[in-house]
Amino acid sequence: MTTGATFESYIHYVYQTLLNLKGEQIQVSRNTTFCLPSGESYEVDIYYEFTRVGVKHRVAIECKNWKKPVDQGRILEFHQKIKNIGENIVGVIISSSGLQSGAKLVADRHGIIVLNGTDVPTIPQLLANHIKTKLIPEAHCIGEPFWFIGELDKDSTEGTGTYYAFPENSPVKIPLFFSKKHAEIYHTRLPDKENFAVFGMPQYKLNGLLAFAIPQKVKFGLVRTIYDDGKVALEPISAINLKDEYLL
Repeated sequence: MTTGATFESYIHYVYQTLLNLKGEQIQVSRNTTFCLPSGESYEVDIYYEFTRVGVKHRVAIECKNWKKPVDQGRILEFHQKIKNIGENIVGVIISSSGLQSGAKLVADRHGIIVLNGTDVPTIPQLLANHIKTKLIPEAHCIGEPFWFIGELDKDSTEGTGTYYAFPENSPVKIPLFFSKKHAEIYHTRLPDKENFAVFGMPQYKLNGLLAFAIPQKVKFGLVRTIYDDGKVALEPISAINLKDEYLL
């Protein structure tokens, strides 16, 4: 990153990626100009806003790819800028060379968040986050609407990303359960159950799975019923039909 524009472009990419790992569709804009009724106008390097539980969150980011640390004058200038733009805007300064000691105190006093170059994820880190969010099973997830059985990571309660699959000669490859209880019953009857766990599949993980399953023409089996003998009633479905019928 040799120029301010390149640094700003990368920071924009990082925030656009991190804020949309689960398909939230949050728009992150660059060089946003705010025109006030007074006739004044202010520009911020990066800006985004989103609403959660009826509360609007607004964030303005200033990028400084300077050879020297940012001084307190720049902090005060940025603070006044976002104060003039409107209320309840969170200010963030990302400086490749950090801040002067006095500037950090000023930033803390005015609630400005300060990040340096090492706080910003690299491309491999972003990719790892993206893969984990989209593909790796996590214990806290809820089925939307499916539950599945996945290989369990030996060192944690999370999955490895490998799905439990039927034998090769089966008409379907991966079972998806509408009921968590059915998935748990089936799991307890597996001969190597200690190597697997039941996970919920939210929509963003279903989307990640289908991105791989559709090109490979994976066949899924929807499980609506499980019998006392452990057998299941399967409804075969292709990956493309699964996308059309269940991906919102």
